[in-house]
Amino acid sequence: MSTPQRLPIVNSDDGVWGDILRQYLMLQHYDDGTDNPGVNGGHQNITIRPGTATAGTAPLKFASGTNLTTPEAGAMEFTTDTLYFTITTGTVRKKVAIYDDTSGATGDTYYRDSSGNFVRLAAGSNGQIMKVASGLPSWGTDNGTFTTNTQSGTTYTVGTTDTVVFADATSNNISVTLPAASGTAGYRFYIKRIDSSGHTVTILRSGSDTIDGMTSFTLDLQYTAFGVVSNGSAWYIL
Repeated sequence: MSTPQRLPIVNSDDGVWGDILRQYLMLQHYDDGTDNPGVNGGHQNITIRPGTATAGTAPLKFASGTNLTTPEAGAMEFTTDTLYFTITTGTVRKKVAIYDDTSGATGDTYYRDSSGNFVRLAAGSNGQIMKVASGLPSWGTDNGTFTTNTQSGTTYTVGTTDTVVFADATSNNISVTLPAASGTAGYRFYIKRIDSSGHTVTILRSGSDTIDGMTSFTLDLQYTAFGVVSNGSAWYIL
């Protein structure tokens, strides 16, 4: 008769308690048959049973605690909202990146924020490409396929998704401000005046940026255009 795969039963299993208990423990614990405390007793494998919908039955649950003073290779720690795992090389504690998937959608992209968490960037529109502005990814338009918008208000700040801005100063002066050059290296923007009024269309820098060494640029005549590109520290007219 084979040895039962269970714990011994009290007031039963006379004469086979040791065999039953040994088989039960050796199912997942290592034993080389010798007095070897450095090896024996540790798990040789772990089988976690599935959980249920009832609270307290999760297959694996960590209680929030305090991280070790000195990281230990192979250690997994959970503190408040962060799960850590320590690698062997350099014995460095690493944060396990997690994200909230309750509002995600097909095609979304996740990137690391300043706190080390995954942040969702919704999928862009057809024809858009991913760009970087101020160190963060965003969707924009490929300069081979221009997007246009017309501005007739008194002020407008060019956004990273802009390509061509039509300035209509028919009713008033317009000031168009470029974004910071430091966050838009490689970006190109075009501003074109479309009215023939006597009002002004002035292109302004952001902060202390320069535009071909200047602080501003004026489009005086109808249909004149202005194109610039950033090198990461200043704007240059194309």
